[in-house]
This record gives sequence, C-alpha cells and structure tokens, in this order.
Amino acid sequence: MPASKYEKYVVRKPAIIKADYTEEVPKTEKIPRRNEVDTGPMIIFSKDFVNEANSIIEYGIVSGDMTIGDGSFVNPHQHDYEEIFLFLGTDPKDPRDLGAEVEFWIGGEKIVFTTSSSIYVPPGTVHFPQTWRNVRRPVMTVVVMPSTVKKVLKAPGSRRKVK
Repeated sequence: MPASKYEKYVVRKPAIIKADYTEEVPKTEKIPRRNEVDTGPMIIFSKDFVNEANSIIEYGIVSGDMTIGDGSFVNPHQHDYEEIFLFLGTDPKDPRDLGAEVEFWIGGEKIVFTTSSSIYVPPGTVHFPQTWRNVRRPVMTVVVMPSTVKKVLKAPGSRRKVK
C-alpha cells in the first residue's frame, strides 16, 4: 500500500514542556504528567511537527484544584503575539458546565468563570495566574497561538524572554 500523501500533517504524539521551558517528545508511549492534578502543557501542533505550520496549539487536562502562573512553573507574562485560551467542560450531558471554577488574570483584571469559555489575549497583554477551584471532573484546556511559530514568554513590560 502506498504511503499517505498527508501523513506528514498528522501529529500523533505531543511534545511536553519541561520545567526549564524546553520542549521534548517523550521517548515512551505514555505521556508523563506534571503532577496528580495537571498534565502540564503539551504541544500538539507547531512548526516542529509540521514544517508548513504558522501557528502553535497546546493542550492539557486539569483534574484538581491548583494554580498556574504563580511562579512555580511560569510567572505572569506577555507575548508579542495573540493567544486564545479555551476551557472545555467534559460532561457530554452538559458541555457548557466547566466542572470547575477558574480565576484567570488578564491585564491586571480577574475574570472568574464556571462555564466552558474562551479568552482572547491580545499581543502585549500580561496574563496569569490561573487558579482552579472546586474541580469536580477533568477539564480540557487548549491554547491556540494562531500567528507565531516560536513560543516566547516575556516578563511584564519587558522585551526580554522569561527563563
């Protein structure tokens, strides 16, 4: 059987983002989790996987209370490109119910929601932390960076990359 013309566009295994913020495709079939309640961000689509790509998509699953962006893994930061955060409930009987309460900081303002939601972060806008409370079931998160090929975090008000 001939090889697929489009197989090169299929990504079957994500890259994990390590503590030093480098990316690595795990050598094992099982994807390691960051901790018991968070898979950590995993890049499922980028130029590293599909050469023609001009965007990045990452995803993760949150299954318990936690905070992201408090300095333990990443700090509040900004980018020179836009981001779209998706928070998706996983109850097939009520997909609008997020199954958790999320506090998301953007531009110094706190946004709180309990429904499946999306948040647009314009270029140059400081965002994070995210605090997850009352998580009753796993929540799928997706971050779309539609106009960049390299993920770069910058400290608020800075042109320098966050390490």
